[in-house]
Amino acid sequence: MEKDEKNIVKHGIQIFVRIKPTKRKSSMYEVKQCEDGDSVLQFTIPKDATDGLVNNKQEVYSFRFNKVFDQLTKQDELFTECAMPVIDNVLKGYNGTVFAYGQTGSGKTFTITGGPERYTDRGIIPRTLSYIFNYFQQNAGFTYSTNISYLEIYNENGFDLLDRKQEATRLEDLPKVTLLEDAEKCIHLRNLSLHPVSCEEEALNLLFLGDTNRMVAEVQMLH
Repeated sequence: MEKDEKNIVKHGIQIFVRIKPTKRKSSMYEVKQCEDGDSVLQFTIPKDATDGLVNNKQEVYSFRFNKVFDQLTKQDELFTECAMPVIDNVLKGYNGTVFAYGQTGSGKTFTITGGPERYTDRGIIPRTLSYIFNYFQQNAGFTYSTNISYLEIYNENGFDLLDRKQEATRLEDLPKVTLLEDAEKCIHLRNLSLHPVSCEEEALNLLFLGDTNRMVAEVQMLH
């Protein structure tokens, strides 16, 4: 087994935490670095004096992650640390996933797609598209094909966000996608469109279409 392949197997699933910026930096948490490169996020919650003289409540809570990104972390740093190794492995033929998890308002959309005001606020997806097509240009001796799909899962139902046939006013207007499993335990997504793209601009246009349909659907779900 080659050295790169060993590293891929060794890494497996990695878990990172990003702390959302606030107007005033909280003194309730601290980030500590471990000798092996991991990070520990430590919260200190003072005991409530009204609980009496004897108070055995835990004050310090520690959580270990591959890395903790503090409030000042920039988008490019997050991309380089979290997404770029996954993309490099995908370009070598390995499956890869970047998954953002968090409660509503925690900053998942900003991390994944970015902010609309500044170019430097681009998130993981647009930076990934740029990175991939730059890689294709630098390796012009090979032939590449790139296809884009954009799937929304809501209440265990899948919806195709790249439907160009009609303007979506609610999530139910979009084509419904069904998840199927064949006899060999392979997963298939029925009715999910696949869009070939030849450049970064075409891919970004599809990203914009999918984000637009997703935001329209979210607004309707909130009413």
